[in-house]
Amino acid sequence: MQRFVMLNVILFGILISSSAFSQSFTDKAKKDSAVDMSDEDPAMQKAMERARTSLEDFLRKAGSPPPNTDQYSVKVRVSEGDKQEYLWISNLKTQGDLLSGRIDNLPIIRSVKKGQSYSFAKTEIVDWTYIDKSKKKVFGNFTTCALLTKEPPGVAESIQRQYGLECDR
Repeated sequence: MQRFVMLNVILFGILISSSAFSQSFTDKAKKDSAVDMSDEDPAMQKAMERARTSLEDFLRKAGSPPPNTDQYSVKVRVSEGDKQEYLWISNLKTQGDLLSGRIDNLPIIRSVKKGQSYSFAKTEIVDWTYIDKSKKKVFGNFTTCALLTKEPPGVAESIQRQYGLECDR
């Protein structure tokens, strides 16, 4: 059975206001709103797998960030009954086998709130991201790349260039 989940769109806390996005994608991003996409969509599955296979390297880097890098965040699945939503979490801290951080999105589900502290297991992480200011490049953020597969190619390429996001389509 296919599950549809809400994926919040965020690029490092930047309120996305580019006219390059299609109107529906732009409107949702501006409002820190969620975008519907099945987590069984092949592009989304590929994105989550890429994030999982590189997660340990990301966590090491986040624990001791190189100069000119910041905005380290992970995306985790948060459930409320039969509803699921993926949220970005920043200000990461390790607490034994758990991680914790601050919720960066405005959730649709009501059991959590933007800005609240949230604890989770590594196995709940489906994506990660950080920015390298010196290279003007976004690393990770694979699920946003998956969302961009639903945009016209010219729009997706423009967004990737604007935010320094590398996506292989």
